[in-house]
Amino acid sequence: MDNRIINASLSTQSVTFKPGDAPSTFEVTVINGSDRFAAFQMEVVAAGATRSSGSQWYRLSPEVAAAKPPGGSTQFTVEIFDTPLPAFTGTINLTVRIFSPQLPEERKLLVRLTIQPGAASTLLILELPVRRFQVYPRNSVEIVARVRNMSPHSVEALLRLDGIFPSWLGNGAERRLLLEPGAQIEASFPCQPPSANQAPSEDYPFTVKAISRDGASTQADGVLEVLPVGFVGFTVEPQKQVVPSHGQWWRLPDRKSNSTSFQLLFSNNSNLRQQVEVQLQGRDWRKCTYKSVPENAELTLGEVTKVLLNVGIKRHWVGLPKTLRLEAKALLSDQRLGSTDPTTQSLDIKVLPIIPLWLLLSLLALLAALLALLLRPQPIGHTGIVNSVSFSGDSFSVVSGSDDCTIRIWSVDGNHLNPKGMAASPIAAACDGKPPKAKGLLAVIGQAVRTLRFMPKDNDRIAAGLENGEIQFWNVRTRQKENTLRDPNDMTSDRVFSLVFTENSLNLFSAHGSGKVRLWKRPGPGTNFVSNPQVIDLGKDIKYPIQALALSEDETILVTVGDFKRVILMNPTSPETTLRQLSAPELTGGDGDFVWNAAFAPGSHILATSDSDGFISIWDLDQCAIVNNSTPAQQDTSTPTLTPQQNSASSTSQITDTSTTENKFIQQQCKLRDRWRASQTSVRGLDFYLDGSKLVTAGDDGKIIVWPLTSDKTLDRAAGANGQAIYRDSTKINTLDLTKDVQGTMVVDGDDDFQVQLHRLPQ
Repeated sequence: MDNRIINASLSTQSVTFKPGDAPSTFEVTVINGSDRFAAFQMEVVAAGATRSSGSQWYRLSPEVAAAKPPGGSTQFTVEIFDTPLPAFTGTINLTVRIFSPQLPEERKLLVRLTIQPGAASTLLILELPVRRFQVYPRNSVEIVARVRNMSPHSVEALLRLDGIFPSWLGNGAERRLLLEPGAQIEASFPCQPPSANQAPSEDYPFTVKAISRDGASTQADGVLEVLPVGFVGFTVEPQKQVVPSHGQWWRLPDRKSNSTSFQLLFSNNSNLRQQVEVQLQGRDWRKCTYKSVPENAELTLGEVTKVLLNVGIKRHWVGLPKTLRLEAKALLSDQRLGSTDPTTQSLDIKVLPIIPLWLLLSLLALLAALLALLLRPQPIGHTGIVNSVSFSGDSFSVVSGSDDCTIRIWSVDGNHLNPKGMAASPIAAACDGKPPKAKGLLAVIGQAVRTLRFMPKDNDRIAAGLENGEIQFWNVRTRQKENTLRDPNDMTSDRVFSLVFTENSLNLFSAHGSGKVRLWKRPGPGTNFVSNPQVIDLGKDIKYPIQALALSEDETILVTVGDFKRVILMNPTSPETTLRQLSAPELTGGDGDFVWNAAFAPGSHILATSDSDGFISIWDLDQCAIVNNSTPAQQDTSTPTLTPQQNSASSTSQITDTSTTENKFIQQQCKLRDRWRASQTSVRGLDFYLDGSKLVTAGDDGKIIVWPLTSDKTLDRAAGANGQAIYRDSTKINTLDLTKDVQGTMVVDGDDDFQVQLHRLPQ
């Protein structure tokens, strides 16, 4: 076994602390004496103090050290700002415990702490649990201050926050508190910076003061960092110049003209004050001289700054015109938002000879244009927003649908997706009017693709819901369309937002932008679905775009979610008679307030929903009661819960056609098991691990987060109350799908940046 040793030393063996004075500090140096990388952690325990109080009287920096190689050292600083034993004076022992997750050993050191009596006038102790706050413009952050009354009598205190613009503090900068003897109160100051051009990205130091009526005061300092957001746009006018600029093709140009200029435009669409410097690069930059005016331009927030780039060249006497290929590269003084968009701009300078050959010039110009057109690369993938992704049942393939009117198919190769196969020629033009690249192309639809689903137990066929209300069936092996469904009574191009099959693939539910749910059936395996759907109109009295469908594993509950934060429950075997609206304060919303998605936990009636406010809600649909505000005909007190139907495996094939139903719902309250905020913006995608141990979410913040769950499908806050972000981007994620193969669980997502990406998830 490898020798694993933790060496540690103290900067001092004894420390003195007086309440009300400045904090006392000492250092601990830890040396990795093992033969492997190791990260060290530390805690300090006071004799006679409980573990729960141990984290309230000292601070540790860093809280967790980075992994160090063998022989590497880490220095921890311990700052004592309060007494570990209230009202105690004298000397106590502190035990410093040093340990590492990578090593089986730990090290303990002893420090003697002498606590002196504090000043009699010091009544209050004020601290900031978090001293540095980060927030984006227009987002909110809570600045929390903790005040403790150390006196034996009640104290009235004024808590005031200074240093931050009052307009940023929605509830004011002062709080009045009454603290009982020994009591501790937390007060929060909600802070919301304005728009990016009014809230520059910088540190805003602030001070929180606590002042008692008798004049005793204390304070704590913090920093509010407004994070950078936005981008700097970079354009050039014009991108091509001719030297001399006034020469005509039939005339001899001015032989003394040997320079030209470009106007570079920088649009600072961010909240980051900075400068920009321009460098000339590219194939021919050494053949030129250049100067930018000004050399370091100040980029004012929200404005366009102009920089003049003067380029000097040397002209030849005779021959063909020469084109100098250059690039103007913008260098920002602060690159926290990356470079400009784009980083470089191509510049072309056509240099005419002093004695031109105009005929050859015309031929070369034509040849250059043809070569540029032929050699222009075309990326493999979508050219529009990706709306839907779906794994095949065997987890070997992924299909994706996009606003570019195409369906693409990808093979799962380890941790990557690769285009699968090649579409046969000729290829029809996509929505942008151009034929898409054949590699990995499954179909060109002619309409934006809103949703995709593989048929259960049939990895060769998919159903695609389109912008115009059609549902098309495609064979992924032959790349041929096999069937098209459309409601003959639909005259409105009712967009298809979601599809869900029953396990036997004989029934298909589709959700539409009009608020209708359509049920399509086929006689048996090997046959096509019939274009004569049963229609359930959930949006009859109110506009209700349905965003998603979810079908329980036993196929006894079908859930629709969408606008107005509506969650409708129905029995798939008789949806026209069992419409139940989930009623709860958490589902109150108006037009534009969405429940974006829903998913059932495997093998249960536990439902997870995600909404436009960034919340995840966990509902127990087996613990429901009917609200007593419906009509007597709608109430069913003998059936307070949605119970599984008998013979549920075959019940989905016994659905009978009915006419379009009226919009009448039984209001039903179900147990809300848990609810937490996963994002400050919309959460659009969610799904459970196949074993139900975790929940995966994604949305407008560009993050994919894995949330650990307890056995009753509530958030395991002890294991990860903030979730584990396995992917971060600035692009909105619209859709995800989850499956498992021999290597473990994986998720695929589609985003606004036209990307389809595969991620391996933690087990």
